[in-house]
Amino acid sequence: MAGGEGGFDYANRGDGVSVVLLPAPVRTRFTEEMRGHFAPYTGQSFEAADVAGRGELRPGYFVLTVVTDVQAMIADPNRRSPAFGCLLLPELSPDPIRVTEGWLDLFVDAGPRRVEMRYGLRLRTAAGEPYYLRGTKVIAHRRWFPTVLVDTTTLFVDVHRGDGPTGDPLLRGILRMGPLAVTAQGLSFRGEGGLFGIAAIARFMAYYVRRVWWVYTGPVTPAT
Repeated sequence: MAGGEGGFDYANRGDGVSVVLLPAPVRTRFTEEMRGHFAPYTGQSFEAADVAGRGELRPGYFVLTVVTDVQAMIADPNRRSPAFGCLLLPELSPDPIRVTEGWLDLFVDAGPRRVEMRYGLRLRTAAGEPYYLRGTKVIAHRRWFPTVLVDTTTLFVDVHRGDGPTGDPLLRGILRMGPLAVTAQGLSFRGEGGLFGIAAIARFMAYYVRRVWWVYTGPVTPAT
C-alpha cells in the first residue's frame, strides 16, 4: 500500500489492477429492470424457452437493486454484492414475488477471455412458497465485432422450486434490458459518503470498463 494523489491510498492486486483504498465501507447502488418470457422447463435451450414463452404469452419481469461495497467486491474472488427487489411472474404467483435474499457476482472469470455475471435470488410468494432464480449473463468475445451491449443486457434464467438451485427446475427463459432500461440503470447509480461515494461510483465504472475491455480485446473464442 502506498500514498497517492488526492489523499487516497493505492494497492496493486498483482494482476495489473491498481485499487484505490477508500474508507470502508463506501457503498454504491444501482437498480436494474429486465423483462422477458419463460416456458416450463423441459431441458430445452434458453432460446427455445424464450420463443415458446413469447408464443404462449408467459411474461416475466424483475426489478433489482444491487448494493456494492466496491472495495470488498473487487477483493472478493466471487465479486459478490447483495441484491434485493421483486419478481413479477404470473406463472408462479399473481402477486409480486419478494427477493428474501439475493446477490450478484459481477464479472467472475469463467474461461479464457470470458466472464460472467451470476445472479442468485431466493424468492418467496405472498402465500409463502419458496423459489430460487439462477441467472447468468455471458460476456465473451465470440464474433469479430464486440457484442458487449447484447451480452451485458441478456440474462439466461432458470427458476427452481425451493430455496436453492438444487430444487426441481420449473421455468426457463431469457430476460433483457431495452434502451430505456439501460438509461434508467445508468441514472440510478448513487454513492454514499459525499465525495467518497462519487469516487466509489467512478471506481465501479472503471472496474466495469476494464473487465469488458479485457474480454473484447482478446482473441475470438467459440461460443459454448
